[in-house]
Amino acid sequence: MKSVLTLSILLLAMLLGALPAAEKAKFIVEPEIFIHHTPERSFIGPGMIALENGDLLMAAPWGRPPMNFEQLAAKFPVPMLYRSTDGGRTWQEQGRMKMEWSLPGMVSDGGVTFLRMKDGRLAALLPRHVQGQKGGGLPVITFSKDDGSTWTSARLIGEAEGAWYVMNDRLIQLRSGRLLVPVAHMPLGPGLREGDRNQSLCFFSDDGGETWRRSREPAKLDDARGMQEPCVAEVEGGRVLMLSRTGSGFIFASRSDDGGDTWSKPEPTTLVSACSSLTLKTLPDGRLIVFYNHATPIKAGAFFPRTPLCYAVSGDGGKTWSAPVIVDDEGVANKERQNIYPSACLTKGGMVVMWSTHGADPKGSFAGQYDANIGGGKRAILALPAKVPSSPPVSPPARQTLKAPNLP
Repeated sequence: MKSVLTLSILLLAMLLGALPAAEKAKFIVEPEIFIHHTPERSFIGPGMIALENGDLLMAAPWGRPPMNFEQLAAKFPVPMLYRSTDGGRTWQEQGRMKMEWSLPGMVSDGGVTFLRMKDGRLAALLPRHVQGQKGGGLPVITFSKDDGSTWTSARLIGEAEGAWYVMNDRLIQLRSGRLLVPVAHMPLGPGLREGDRNQSLCFFSDDGGETWRRSREPAKLDDARGMQEPCVAEVEGGRVLMLSRTGSGFIFASRSDDGGDTWSKPEPTTLVSACSSLTLKTLPDGRLIVFYNHATPIKAGAFFPRTPLCYAVSGDGGKTWSAPVIVDDEGVANKERQNIYPSACLTKGGMVVMWSTHGADPKGSFAGQYDANIGGGKRAILALPAKVPSSPPVSPPARQTLKAPNLP
């Protein structure tokens, strides 16, 4: 029975993944590597925001390195800031965030979010890597009243410490003023490894980030990976849409009618993907745009392929999605690249998109991803998507055909 289910999910993913030649994004500035990996750390997980003077501010946690953790934590406790004065075309290093850090662990893995809050402050949501927590840790938040020049002391969000994961471009503020931090959580237990079954939920605050509560009912999925690396957006009627990567060959959606406190049973979208990164944003006209790797997974539960980087658009709150539009297809032919963890910043000059590119093992392992000579941080500036999709949306697949068996 397990083999039949495995075959059905992969066949359906292949059918939806084998679309006619996808259109390419309309570039104002073509994709280009603007920062390289280093022997110590890999660029990954950027977040951007437009400042009041029109400049763009960016930070990235960089990635898990091959060097000793204690040495790295002492050397890089907080991330470097970068600034662009030409709409995202070029970037200049600005020094590390001016923020007091007295917490265990360091800012690493995951990704950074910047948010302009309704009260005018900037908020920065940061991931935390704590030893013994499977690459995770409770996230951190900090605030700035001077447009990013200085920041309040780093404060933990939520309780208790554990394997918590937060990615880039995640923090949002609802029309009600509530702050939402979507996170994945892996309850720890014997034999568990990073990437095993997660559940998705939110930490939320109704007092501007002073105090936080967590969802009473998470989004749970019974497959090899569960609901991982969630992102959220407010849709019509004050509902909240959550998208998460899974091991079932598709991105899954869950919804909340109570501002993120409880979440519905996850259902598959038509967004074909391995268990890989995704980023959800709201366009100026209210449509949703999701950046993800549109590719059929090599097997149930697989983390690869992680290219091409594409986007899809929804005009009905995530019920249906357009055909994928390609942003970066480097390495598709030989499955030898990862184009992952995109961030998008909407400006008057277009949509500034930034992501990282790494080596990839065509067989689907993480071998070789820390090669500093391959890839780095990429950026491009895209025209906003046209309001009329170039091809009609596809109906979501039936849920019962998509249950992936647990991996051995």
